[in-house]
Amino acid sequence: MSIRRVNHVVLSVSDLEASASFYRDVLGLELVSTLPAQDNFKEMRFFRSAGESTNHHDIAIIANATLPLPGWGQPSAPGVFHIAFEVGTIDELEDMGDRLKAANAFMDYIDQPMHLSVYGRDPDGIPLEIVWRIPNADWTYDDLWRRPLDFDAVKQRWGGSLATGSAAGEPA
Repeated sequence: MSIRRVNHVVLSVSDLEASASFYRDVLGLELVSTLPAQDNFKEMRFFRSAGESTNHHDIAIIANATLPLPGWGQPSAPGVFHIAFEVGTIDELEDMGDRLKAANAFMDYIDQPMHLSVYGRDPDGIPLEIVWRIPNADWTYDDLWRRPLDFDAVKQRWGGSLATGSAAGEPA
C-alpha cells in the first residue's frame, strides 16, 4: 500500500471573501460547495479545477487564520512552504503570470529542470506556484537548478501550445 497522490489541500485564511474571489477569479478555480459555519467551526469554501478534476474539491479555504505569514523564505512555524497548481500549456502559464500581475499577486518567473513556474501569493500571502510540466523525457534529477524563465526561449523549444501533464492525459 502507498499514497497515490495528493487529493486536496485546506488553507487557513483571514478573509474568506477576498480569498474566495482570488481563487475563483484570478486562478480560475470553480467554487463547488460551501460548508456553513457550525458550532466552533468556521464557514468553508471548496474549489476544484474547472471541468478537469476528478476530486470533490482540490482546495478548500476556512477563515480561521489570525496571525500574519512571515516574508518569503523567512523562518516560520512548520507548515506548507507553497502550493503548486498545474496548467496545460506554456501559453496558459504565461497568461496566469499576467493574471497574477493584474491582481498584484505576482512574485517571479522561474525555469527549473522539471517544470516552468510562475510564483505568486494569495491575499494572505500564502505562496503559490503555477507550473507547466516539462515533457517527462526532458526531466533531470542529477543537475537541478533555478534560473529566470525566458518565455521566448521555451516557446521556441516546445511551442506555446504543447499540452503536458494532466492536460495530456498523464497521471497525477
